[in-house]
Amino acid sequence: MRDMKKPILLLLLLSLSYASLLWQYSTDGPVTTKPVVYQNAIITASDDGNIYAIDPATGNKKWQARAGKEPNEVFVFDGGVVASTTAGKVVKIGSTGNVIWELNLNVTDYNVSYIYGAAANLNYIFVTANNGVYSINKNGTVRAKIATYNASGVTAPLAGTDYVAYGKGNEFIKSTETGQVQWRTSLSEGSFWLSRPVLEGGVIYIGALDNKIHAYVASNGLEMWSARARNWVVGSPLVLSGAVYFGSNDGGVYAVDSGSGVVKWVARTALAVQSQPEAGMMGGQEVIFIGSTDKSVYAISQDTGDIIWKGGSEGSVASPLFYQSEIVFGAADGKISAYSTERACSITTPGEAEVVGLKEVIVSGRYASEAGDAKVMIQVNGGDWLEANASESGWVYYLNPKTSLNAGLNTISCKIVDAGGEEVGPTFTTVAINHDPSMALSNLVITVSPAILEDTAFTVYVNDADDGSPVDRFKLTVAGKEYSGDKNVTVTISEPGDYDVAISKMGFNDASKKVTVNASGVNPLFVILGVLLIAVVLSQVWSRFLSKRFAKKK
Repeated sequence: MRDMKKPILLLLLLSLSYASLLWQYSTDGPVTTKPVVYQNAIITASDDGNIYAIDPATGNKKWQARAGKEPNEVFVFDGGVVASTTAGKVVKIGSTGNVIWELNLNVTDYNVSYIYGAAANLNYIFVTANNGVYSINKNGTVRAKIATYNASGVTAPLAGTDYVAYGKGNEFIKSTETGQVQWRTSLSEGSFWLSRPVLEGGVIYIGALDNKIHAYVASNGLEMWSARARNWVVGSPLVLSGAVYFGSNDGGVYAVDSGSGVVKWVARTALAVQSQPEAGMMGGQEVIFIGSTDKSVYAISQDTGDIIWKGGSEGSVASPLFYQSEIVFGAADGKISAYSTERACSITTPGEAEVVGLKEVIVSGRYASEAGDAKVMIQVNGGDWLEANASESGWVYYLNPKTSLNAGLNTISCKIVDAGGEEVGPTFTTVAINHDPSMALSNLVITVSPAILEDTAFTVYVNDADDGSPVDRFKLTVAGKEYSGDKNVTVTISEPGDYDVAISKMGFNDASKKVTVNASGVNPLFVILGVLLIAVVLSQVWSRFLSKRFAKKK
């Protein structure tokens, strides 16, 4: 096992509390469990079989204890830390890393070959295993086997004050502490798997492989509602302030109304989201943190679903913990990481792996800062930091691909500088894009408002022929004058005549359109309308009077 690397320590000394990445600790196996706080330490488990206690201020290891192969749960119980392993062991650990007791269910008496999860109320630990549900006393002895089955798909349990609830196959079951079934309900399709049930306000929430999150009344099992995602929901939900937050294998992070299941917003990550959200603060804003299999942890606005920040890793990110202005998480690369939450930025455009040609690249995103007076800085391919244009709604910077990007792979990073300090790395929010300078130039579409008169304003609209979207930051030339426009520009010409409206924009072929400016006294539209009106009048006169008179003469 290796403690923090010296370069990271050096950066911390230089940056004090202003670094984005505060510390990392490396283990010898993937870290897939959610960290917990115990005795002022961050506790988590690694697939190397050890439980680690990390100092949240420094990232140094306080102690480690052997739990056994592939720990899958860590929680605080009865003055200690309890860990379960997939191989059938349950271990209780003390404040110095000492093993208080160890229970092996993979023996003849119990024949447990796999533990799916564990949880505890004030008095007992409950374990869901491949052959049933076990109740364990505080001293580490088996109190009872409260359910018997043979199943390969069982969720971790929910331990209530006097009951236990869990999913098994397509069934969801709630029973007393002694195993008496209070109610059970079934899915019409799919099954329960991995998503741990969560209780809030008398309602149990759980995800399933039918691509839904389900809400059941805890007292009777009545399903209040279900909300659909576009793929499996295997992560555990978070219920907070009238909303249920959860991830899906479709890469989405969802917020739905806890009372109705109506979707409030969906945020998108690059790959499946199988972790549990965590509530916290990022730069003074209320967010949820959540890990994704795209090797990133996200801070997402609780209210709007906007991605405020994205932190990187080298493996799939497990469920995070928010503690003392830090977001702490483990990952499949074996590292436990802690990021500062004082300030942050996100990059929403361009997207990860996006291919860009010669069009102007609009780099934009969101940012947050506790200290205020924030500046957003961007860096391209490790070069100088350049200040972006920041407003309350976000930030933006415009790049000329010809001068700023290399052919092939390019990286764009952002950081925050504010009244309290700045992010100094070693990692920053970054996207990688590909620049293809051989891509053909795009075309522009010019539309001009009709009936143009001298000394009267008219509007020129400019759109991208590729997708019809309005074009910003273009240059317009007409009648010897230049204008700059976003989406459209309003122009006035003082002399009647024919004119060429010329448009130029980075990454587009130049375009022009001929317009005719009419004298203000002669509006061609009015002339046409007048002629039509006269024709109508003459027609009426003829049909009513003149035609009869001529008919009589004949």
